[in-house]
Amino acid sequence: MNDLSETFNKAADLVHRLTGPVCDDIGAMISDGMKPYRAKNLVNALQKTERILREAGLPANAVPTRLLFPIVDASSIEDDETLQEMWAGLLATASQQTDSVSPSFIETLKQLTPGDARHLEVICQESVKHFNEVRESSRYLSKNVAIKDRICDGMALAPWAFGGVRWHAEPKEFDVPPSVYPDTYVRLGLIRSTFEVKSSFDRRDFTPYYEDDIHQKVDSEVDGWYEFSEYAVRFLDSCHGPRPAK
Repeated sequence: MNDLSETFNKAADLVHRLTGPVCDDIGAMISDGMKPYRAKNLVNALQKTERILREAGLPANAVPTRLLFPIVDASSIEDDETLQEMWAGLLATASQQTDSVSPSFIETLKQLTPGDARHLEVICQESVKHFNEVRESSRYLSKNVAIKDRICDGMALAPWAFGGVRWHAEPKEFDVPPSVYPDTYVRLGLIRSTFEVKSSFDRRDFTPYYEDDIHQKVDSEVDGWYEFSEYAVRFLDSCHGPRPAK
């Protein structure tokens, strides 16, 4: 119990600022009913939260209980560094922009595996990089579309997001974890499937005797890809922590 108390005391000041009037309830939850490994996970997440706020030059403000308690509970059972960083970012954002953090973000983050979390971080970077490369090489987009530094609603995922395709080979350093499925991201509302149908008429056999006899062969090609949703943009922004103070 002494070790547990010492672990909690490391983050006591931050807990007090984040929890406000429910500080005693959080303290009681940690000291009375939480296993030591969960307390350590929570303290690690809180220390990451403190670092995110410090680097952003922002103070720790009280987080609404509807967000605070589920984040505290979920982060206490997570020992993966990437997911802990996301929980810390979400808590830091909730301390600054309470209205912009949806409770659904908590449920979404709960359903991500460590592989999902790492894959999302990498594919966001790869998709922005791919978008800018296409922009530079396209004579239609280069003058009209600004360079992106982050994902946005409707941005297509890099073609190799879920493995190499025939005309695109993923970068050598890019590896899709075997546990990552696009269906998971679609179900969580992070990405959506988009299709485009291209049709062309074959005019080679166009010798009708009457107008009603006109029959043209139509060649169609269906192209499909995945693109980020606005929900993904807001969710990942929140999990990365608040923007630095101006």
